[in-house]
Amino acid sequence: MRNKTFDKIKAVACILVILIHCKFPSVIGDLFEALARFGVPMFFAIAGVYLAGKSDEIPEMRKGLLRKLKKTGIITLKIWLIYTIYSFIYAMAKDYGAAAWFNEKFNTFEFSRLILFNSGKIIYDFTYAFDHMWYLFALMYVYGLCYIFAPVMKPLSKPLTVILLAFLYFGEFLQLYYPIRPFGISVSIWYVIRNWLFVGIPFSMLGYWMKQDKASTQIKQPLTLGSVLVVTGIFLTLIEYKIWGSVEVYFGSLFIVIGLLIVGLNAEHDVHNNGVVTNNKRNELLEFTGNHLSSNIYYFHVLIISLFGFIIDRTYPDAYANALFMYLRPVFVIIITILISLLIYKSKFITVNSNRNLRK
Repeated sequence: MRNKTFDKIKAVACILVILIHCKFPSVIGDLFEALARFGVPMFFAIAGVYLAGKSDEIPEMRKGLLRKLKKTGIITLKIWLIYTIYSFIYAMAKDYGAAAWFNEKFNTFEFSRLILFNSGKIIYDFTYAFDHMWYLFALMYVYGLCYIFAPVMKPLSKPLTVILLAFLYFGEFLQLYYPIRPFGISVSIWYVIRNWLFVGIPFSMLGYWMKQDKASTQIKQPLTLGSVLVVTGIFLTLIEYKIWGSVEVYFGSLFIVIGLLIVGLNAEHDVHNNGVVTNNKRNELLEFTGNHLSSNIYYFHVLIISLFGFIIDRTYPDAYANALFMYLRPVFVIIITILISLLIYKSKFITVNSNRNLRK
């Protein structure tokens, strides 16, 4: 049975992530960006909840992880190809030159950035600017490493969570106060901290062991504690933004993720044991979005932002000086992205049903 609470969380998180890459103007945009920073860590945490699948047996766990790795690899390749083709067309429209485009994206340095940090111009460039695909590459690392270390994953999950989160926040401390350059790489570069090692693994392990330890069932009032942690995380994030400005993962984001994990795992426990399900139209809409649309919203929102900007640049460039337009721009992008994700879902749904009917 699907965890509908996690579906709702994914729906909210994927829409908020859009506001990191397509911000509202002024301080409002900065505040939304800060709050949205919990989104990708939350995706990793939810992936971690389902790392073990239905069985704790190592062979079964590895089979499940291998399926997840293959599926994520295929999705990553498809999304990367779509963005690469778009990047080439965009660059040619800008008279950039095919050789310049190719040499800038595909070279040893950019390949090393992709392998080490899940970033680099192989997965982003000036045509769409944001390297949101790092999440997919990092998720493959998570699945691959969990497959390799499956026999020791359970005992190592807690210490790994604590140690790597400590490194994450220590790294952010260095970014703010002591920007060192180990091996000639500045710690101030975003991907040195935000990658598979310091975000992907610890947040996935957090979700994994909280599920394995049945953390929510060991708390007397999990919904209350979860809600308190989320609210505390929101206020803590706003305070951190006020003090330090923009960072990759706020300490408040960790509170929000833990709180939402407790709420989601408690809801899963209630459904399994009591059959408690509450629905209304708003819940159904969020559940549908989280279940069927959230992935495509995340995958394609950067392309929509780039294409939307490309069209505005060539039709009404003065719009960027209009305050109303700048406030409406993120709303337009969100609506267009949801509609395109819905179209992709409907097309896939029709295709699958047609194939089933043909087999009959």
